[in-house]
Amino acid sequence: MADPIIPNPLPTPVAATTSKVVATGAAKAAASGAAAGVAKVVAWQAITLGTAAALGLGGGGYYMARDAKARTQLTEMEQKSGALENRVKQAEVSAETLRAQLDQAKAEAAKLAAASLELEGAKADLAKLKDLSASEKKVLEKKLADQQLAMEKFKATSVPTDEEAKLEADLKKRLADKDVVISRLKDQLKVTVASEILFPSGSAELAPEGADVLRKVAAAANKSMDEVRVEGHTDSDPIAPVLAQYYPTNWELSTARAAVAVRTLQATGMVPADRLAAVGYGDSHPVAPNDTVEGKAKNRRVEIIFKPIPKT
Repeated sequence: MADPIIPNPLPTPVAATTSKVVATGAAKAAASGAAAGVAKVVAWQAITLGTAAALGLGGGGYYMARDAKARTQLTEMEQKSGALENRVKQAEVSAETLRAQLDQAKAEAAKLAAASLELEGAKADLAKLKDLSASEKKVLEKKLADQQLAMEKFKATSVPTDEEAKLEADLKKRLADKDVVISRLKDQLKVTVASEILFPSGSAELAPEGADVLRKVAAAANKSMDEVRVEGHTDSDPIAPVLAQYYPTNWELSTARAAVAVRTLQATGMVPADRLAAVGYGDSHPVAPNDTVEGKAKNRRVEIIFKPIPKT
């Protein structure tokens, strides 16, 4: 069996006294230790205050002042750090902006260089065009001058002067009752007379009616200063044997008729010899086919041509 639990006996007065003594000693010891600690704190404070006083910190405490100063410096440093961070950020933004501007400037510079090259090419092309235009201008000016000269010549040869117009009107008036044709080719005025009016068939002797025609022509020519050329023409029929001894071919017959007409114009005293000329063409210049009677009649003719004397 287990031993029976015996309750603690009540403390005796000796034990209680002993306990009080021990407690009192502990309390004294604690109080003594506390007093020593307080004394040490007081002593440390005194040293601290003395040191603070020696350093001129007044009655505030050195550590308190140092802590406050440190806090102030820390705050200032934090502010400066924040400012520096802001400046760094701004610098980075500025750098990005500058890089973008630099890239844009490079692109614009490249475009400018390309535009400059294009401009130089355009200038070169323009210079070529100017040279080409100058040469073309010279060609056009020459062409225009030639055209103007040709126009002047055309006017001079196709548009009659007042004197030529008067001569033409006078000839038409004087020869209105005669079987003659008056025509103009450029600057030439031509009076075409059928050979039968001026000469008998196969003959170079002037007929009376032919002499009257030539006198009227001379009267008109006397009012101008033109050259007068008489041309004789025949058909293609050969000369009859009875006349061959005088005119072997149509050349001789046509030339003889032209010479007789010129001599008659000179004999009137109205046309000086230096303005007269006689030419025989025979049958070499027909104006109609020689295979019909009508055609042969047209080819037998005398043409009196008025042409202005060239000015020197």
